[in-house]
Amino acid sequence: MGSTIFDVAKRAGVSIGTVSRVLNNRDRVSQETRERVLQAIRELDYHPNSLAQRLASQQTDTIGLVMPSVNDPFFYEIVRGVEEVVTAAGFGLMIVCQPRQTSESHYGRMFQQRTVDAMILVAIDVYPDEIRTFINNGVLVAFIQQHPRKNVPAVTADNYGGMVELTEHLIGHGYRRFAYITGTDHTPDNRERLSAIRNTLSAHGLSLPPEAIAEGNYLRGSGYPAMLRLLDLPERPEVVIAGNDQMAADAILAAQERGLTIPDDLAVVGFDDVPLASYIQPTLTTVHQPVHEMGVHAARLVLDLLRAHAEGKDMVAPRVILPTKLVIRRSCGCDQQ
Repeated sequence: MGSTIFDVAKRAGVSIGTVSRVLNNRDRVSQETRERVLQAIRELDYHPNSLAQRLASQQTDTIGLVMPSVNDPFFYEIVRGVEEVVTAAGFGLMIVCQPRQTSESHYGRMFQQRTVDAMILVAIDVYPDEIRTFINNGVLVAFIQQHPRKNVPAVTADNYGGMVELTEHLIGHGYRRFAYITGTDHTPDNRERLSAIRNTLSAHGLSLPPEAIAEGNYLRGSGYPAMLRLLDLPERPEVVIAGNDQMAADAILAAQERGLTIPDDLAVVGFDDVPLASYIQPTLTTVHQPVHEMGVHAARLVLDLLRAHAEGKDMVAPRVILPTKLVIRRSCGCDQQ
């Protein structure tokens, strides 16, 4: 196999965007850098193919990262992981917030205006017609915590397995009346977590009645009114599972303002293990998902897609599922400390 533009960039110690500017005789490259790139080309006997040159001529050296919000510890950890990889590869990072439940597609404009080379969508509602448009137009895109089609690259955590482990732990410590504060109702991660709770309870002869499910949306503040509704049930739950740590923190606040003590009066647990979980009071039992690593894997994935595209190769769209881990703290009353 011959050398690629990525090999040249690595040998010269520059980004592929710099190599492309040298190949296309563009400005913004110092003479010293230009000579280093040309020397690497000669040493590697690199012969760019026409597809790679066309891609290089349109190179923006920028990866787009689209998420519902940056004001959330989960998304902050994603940003850290993505930035770590793309910066090391010589790319810039453009972050765009696409609020949930909006019809305006900010990320669609990013590609129409050719402002990024590839895109990572984090927990974004993307519908089948949009995905078909991406694929038909050769758009390089990967998903985090969203996997709407089998032939679209995606990185996610083991939502189902993590929630099964948490639910089994709670049942094993004697809890029988469960309630759940949902994330965004139609997202795959929320469906998987809810399904895991229901199936695990059913396997033990227990159930999660409809009235014990309160709607949240994963974002700050949404767990508070959901918890109040659960506390007003005729028979108060013994344990409330929140779809993420942020809503669990909201739920704890709501219970404490009602004069309840966690975990003596009821237990509250979450999912994610963001930094918030270890310093709220009481500290939060949760499921650790490797959020930072999800960002790292997704960034590597889109760089691999760019490399394959530049070399005129097809790449099988991988789906990466990262393992989770149960983290026991004080909020469930089961800690061994």
